[in-house]
Amino acid sequence: MRTARIGSILLAVGALVGAAAGVGLLLGFEPARLPAALLNVAAYKLTFLASAGLLAAGAIVLRHTRRDKAGGTTSAQQGADPRQELGAGQPADEPLRGARSREPVRKPPPSG
Repeated sequence: MRTARIGSILLAVGALVGAAAGVGLLLGFEPARLPAALLNVAAYKLTFLASAGLLAAGAIVLRHTRRDKAGGTTSAQQGADPRQELGAGQPADEPLRGARSREPVRKPPPSG
């Protein structure tokens, strides 16, 4: 599954959960009236989600720190326009040939 697809799914699920919580709040649902066992499960779920978020944030920070120490800055970080690199010498309306077929992109011969 592609990363963009996973991101879209996570955004949709997050919006759905937020909408459900909003509806529950508007209808006067009180979670404190739930049985204690369900509240314990909910508390553990929140704890595990917070733990996963902290682990992910720590991994991202470490990755960026290691990249900076190794000197692996990209052109986007240096202030260059990434569109200039991708479409070097090609008009904006002309799509890149071979981009989807895994063939190497070849520049057309100069006309003249």
